[in-house]
Amino acid sequence: MPGKAGRRFMIIALTGTPGTGKTTVCGIIREHSQYRKQYHIIDLNRLVLDEKLYTEKDEKRNTYEADMDKLEERVKQVISQLPKGLDVILEGHLSHLLPADAVIVLRAHPVALRKRLGKRKDYSFAKVKENTDAEALDVILVESAERSKNVFEINTTDMNSLAVAKSIVSIIESLKLGKAPREFLPGKINWIEQAGL
Repeated sequence: MPGKAGRRFMIIALTGTPGTGKTTVCGIIREHSQYRKQYHIIDLNRLVLDEKLYTEKDEKRNTYEADMDKLEERVKQVISQLPKGLDVILEGHLSHLLPADAVIVLRAHPVALRKRLGKRKDYSFAKVKENTDAEALDVILVESAERSKNVFEINTTDMNSLAVAKSIVSIIESLKLGKAPREFLPGKINWIEQAGL
């Protein structure tokens, strides 16, 4: 997407159900000597909470309802102030709802996801079940495909975080060369039988 002075950079939405590895992988990209020179990561959850870009808090589910219009405007401001040439990764389970050149959806088998989320102190049984059901039903993938023609998915279930980071970078670099990385096209993952378990 063209930015200031006609510069060319990519905006990538890195999304996925909570627990699929977004934050961990972005931590690796931030720390990696080569990657941090290429990519700027915007942590959407942190932005929403720190700058109070939400309309209300759902006490029962312990979540905040993001004000998507304010969030989109703030993200545009942040991007406009970045150094030239940096690609932007929007990290968060809402990122696919913002304008982006491509969407990368991190996936994880619902059983693995249940174990990961079960370790989080702020996740009730109902919240864990809601998220594992959403993963089984491809909720974020479907929403992403409805908003973007460039959607890719990575199954993080049995991958280490560095391998996931390398896959993300590989997708972005392929797109910059005008190629669609076929191995990450959606449609290979089907966990529908796990819904409701």
